[in-house]
Amino acid sequence: MSNYAGITSEGLRSRATIPNKENNPVADDTKLQQEEEEKAHPDVTPSDAVSPVNEGANAAPQFAAPPNVTAPVNKGTDSKSEAPSQGRRLKNFSHTLLIHTVNRASPLSKESPEQDFRGFFNLSMLLLAVSNLRLIIENYMKYGFLLSLPFSGIAWLDWGWTIVSLTLQALNILTAYTLESYAKTDPSPDRPTRYRVKLLHVINITLTITLPTLICWTRITHPAISSISLFSATILFLKLVSYALVCADMRREAALKMFPPRQEEPHARDAKLRGEEANVKGDEMVYPENITLGNIMYFVCAPTLVYQPVYPRTKRFRRRFFVKRLMEFSLGIAAMYLLGAQYAAPTLRNSFDAVKDVHLTRMAERILKLSLISVVMWLLMFWCFFHCWLNMIAEVLRFGDRRFYLPWWNAKDVSEYWRLWNTPVYNWGKRHVYLPLIINHKVQGMAATLVVFTISALLHELLIGIPTHTINGWAFSGMMAQIPLVLGTQLLDRLRERFRNQTDGKIFDTIGNYIFWISFTIVGQPTCVLIYYYHYVARQKAMGL
Repeated sequence: MSNYAGITSEGLRSRATIPNKENNPVADDTKLQQEEEEKAHPDVTPSDAVSPVNEGANAAPQFAAPPNVTAPVNKGTDSKSEAPSQGRRLKNFSHTLLIHTVNRASPLSKESPEQDFRGFFNLSMLLLAVSNLRLIIENYMKYGFLLSLPFSGIAWLDWGWTIVSLTLQALNILTAYTLESYAKTDPSPDRPTRYRVKLLHVINITLTITLPTLICWTRITHPAISSISLFSATILFLKLVSYALVCADMRREAALKMFPPRQEEPHARDAKLRGEEANVKGDEMVYPENITLGNIMYFVCAPTLVYQPVYPRTKRFRRRFFVKRLMEFSLGIAAMYLLGAQYAAPTLRNSFDAVKDVHLTRMAERILKLSLISVVMWLLMFWCFFHCWLNMIAEVLRFGDRRFYLPWWNAKDVSEYWRLWNTPVYNWGKRHVYLPLIINHKVQGMAATLVVFTISALLHELLIGIPTHTINGWAFSGMMAQIPLVLGTQLLDRLRERFRNQTDGKIFDTIGNYIFWISFTIVGQPTCVLIYYYHYVARQKAMGL
């Protein structure tokens, strides 16, 4: 009944009839009566001016009501003015109201402008919550409460060697600064100083990654605490490479008295904050003014892997923003620990025999079950690190460029995902590996891409294999397997171009996005985790641990 509440004698203003004004005497008489009424009462405006049912181009023309429909009596006028007219409200509802006046599509059709699926989204979220609630109850009934204090199983000796590793990394930073301070005293490109500094930089950068790796492999047994030390060393390794290369170029330009304008990356100003003016110029700090301890320490702490003498800065520290990110980071870490200890650990333990016996069906079931936990933990890791942690550091340092990631979840293929999801690493690889190979050494684009993927694959194997004490090449192979997958998904680009006239191309974008999610998060990550867990447990059992 509520659907028809708006159709009343009071709410009905006009109705449409036969679209023939010339042969409609009723309409002419009504029009004359309305004109006389307006002359008699110029201060009264008709309450129901004729209006179309639909303002679109296909709306049917509207005309006056027939004379058999009576109008309400206006008590403030005489009997002559009580004649029915179009300017009065209708007293009774007429069943001749037009319903179908224009061409319209069903709401679920592609042609419909009413593409609003919020209800379906709410339903999917509700089903997801109910499904996960069932898994939580099932997990508790089967395993009980498995949580313990975080880091309670880490030996004190592991903490001690981690402190040693971090101390050595601090010495590597001071060494890099000392080398650049020495190099600026003799900036001539033809002097032996240039080659000595370059050699010493290579040695220092090599020790930055090798010493923590040896400590983690030989002294630290717990994978979590080992990952902290090695992850820090890997970041510092990439930063010192950038610092040495940029300072070398600036030193050569200063020696030759050539100061070319600094070129910007094509997308360096994308999504600039409204009201924030660009406050970084390429020539704002000239070599050797940038060779200071404060400058290198700011770069080491800044949430970027590429060195610049100056960076865009925000005007003030936002305390509320920082506290909000800190709370999100804490909740995300707690959720990751809960999922890992309560759900991932039992699933991995129950998968050991399936991997050992190479039971393919059982392994497939374990991988699919692990994929649900893996993708949630991976998304939490992304949120905690790239959004919360890096934004917290940037807020403390007032670092202005917060493009730590781009919308990788909409990636149309695997190559686009690698360009979007980790912007700091992508910028480092593009600036210091890819472009120098293409521009300076005239290497083909595919060969330069292969070099970048090889470096990334080695670092992935290092970050996964060393903490788990399992160097088996699976992480390296998984990264290198991305290259044929990238080439395969490029077929979608050709199909998109070929069928551009027949389709809008979104179908191929959707297919590419599905390929990315399936290959990377549904199959790739869980399989890699399962294999490394098997080798880690097998090694622990062999050592009697």
